[in-house]
Amino acid sequence: MLASMLAATAMPASAASQQDAAASSGYQVELQRNRDYACTQCHKENKDGMHGAHAKATNPNTGTPVTCTNCHGTISPAHRDGAADAMRFNKDTFPVDKQNQVCMTCHQPEKLRAALWAHDVHILKTSCASCHQLHPAVDPVKGLDKKGQIKLCVDCHSEQQKQHQKEKETP
Repeated sequence: MLASMLAATAMPASAASQQDAAASSGYQVELQRNRDYACTQCHKENKDGMHGAHAKATNPNTGTPVTCTNCHGTISPAHRDGAADAMRFNKDTFPVDKQNQVCMTCHQPEKLRAALWAHDVHILKTSCASCHQLHPAVDPVKGLDKKGQIKLCVDCHSEQQKQHQKEKETP
């Protein structure tokens, strides 16, 4: 009886060592299907995958291709019924800091600061998507010359000034 108990307790250790051997044998499992397949079944405009710079991007932290869930999060089954569990950018559903936090997982603040000083000024008050488009073939803001950058600032701040003035006049 003692021998059978020893044999029974030794089995898991031997099975574990077989698993360790298989894991270290150099075989790696590769994903066979498109990572965005579940998303593109409903979001037909992206049926061929993401568009724009994010379509070809790799996450600098993991070295893996950027997928829908990297930015929009893992969704629940209730998503199909309208649950607001997927991160939406430039919407009131999620606070600005949460939206920008997603962007900052790949886009490094130092590089953004070097590209344009306005990133520092706006990072806590305005979502990245307020200026940048996330899925177009080309982001119209990226690559603006100095004159275009100033026009963007003036246009946005003129609208803010009008809104502020309207709020002051309303009792």
